[in-house]
Amino acid sequence: MIAIYKRELKAYFTSMQAYVFLALFVCITGIFFSITNILYGYSDFAGYVLSNSFYMLFLYGIVIPILTMRLFAEEKKHKTDQLLLTAPVSVWEIVLGKYLACLTVFMAGLAVITVFPVVIACNGTLPIANTVSGYVGMFLYSACMMAIGTMISSLTEEPVVAGIISAVTGILVLFFSSLVSLLPDGTVPTFIFFGIIIIGIALLFYFDTRKLWISAVTLLVGAAITVGCYFWKTDWFAYGLTTCLNWISIEKRYEEFLNGMLNLSSIVYLLTVAGLCLFLATQAVERRRWR
Repeated sequence: MIAIYKRELKAYFTSMQAYVFLALFVCITGIFFSITNILYGYSDFAGYVLSNSFYMLFLYGIVIPILTMRLFAEEKKHKTDQLLLTAPVSVWEIVLGKYLACLTVFMAGLAVITVFPVVIACNGTLPIANTVSGYVGMFLYSACMMAIGTMISSLTEEPVVAGIISAVTGILVLFFSSLVSLLPDGTVPTFIFFGIIIIGIALLFYFDTRKLWISAVTLLVGAAITVGCYFWKTDWFAYGLTTCLNWISIEKRYEEFLNGMLNLSSIVYLLTVAGLCLFLATQAVERRRWR
C-alpha cells in the first residue's frame, strides 16, 4: 500500500493537478476570508467562511472533484490499470493507497488555510472551540466526499465524466436538506420511500446473484419489517420520510461541527459513509480485475 500511496502522491505533484487544486482551494478560501472576516470584521472563521453556501459550492462542486476524478478512471482509460491489478498487492491496498494520497493533498491545502484563523487571533478574538470543531468537521466532510469521488472514479473510464458526476453529487449532498424540506410528509410518502429502498436492495441482490428467489425473499422480509414497524410505532411514519432523510444528510452532520459540537455519532457516521464508499470502490475494482 505504501508503494501505491507514494506513486499516487508523486503523480499528483508531477502533473498540474495538485497545484491547480491547492491554488483554487487557497484562493477561494482567501476571497471569502477577505470579504467576511477582513472587510466586514467578523471573527468567527468557521461560522462565516467554512459554513458559507457559496464557498461550499465552489469547494465541493469544482475543487474536490479535481482530486478524485482521475484516481481510477484515468488508469482504465490508458489501460495502465491492468499492470496495477497484476501487481502483488490486494485491491483494498490499491484503493486505500490512492485514497490516502488524495487525502494527503487535501490536508496540505487545509494546513495552508490555517493561516487565516491565526491572522484573526493575532488581531482580535477568535472562537477557538468553533474553529477547531469546524476544521475537524471540514476534514471529515471532505474525506467523505473524496471517498464518494473515489467510488465514482472506479465506475467509469473517463476522468471528465467522473469529475462531472462527482461535482453534481457534491452539489446534491450540499443542498440535500433543502431538497428534503420540499418533500411531502405523512404515512403514505413514508411507505413509498421505504418501498423504493426495499425494491432497490432486492434489485441489487438480483443483479449480483442472478437468483430471483433471493430478491423475492428480500422483498417479503422488507415488506414484513416495514408493516411490523408501522403497527408497532405508528408515530414514526407520520414524519418518517423527512426524519430519515435528515438523519442520513451529510450536510446536517457538518453543521453540528460548525456550531462547535464534536458529536461522536456524527464522527462515526461520516467515517462509516467514507468506509462504505471505499468498500464499494474496492468491489468495483475487484470485479474488473476478475474480468
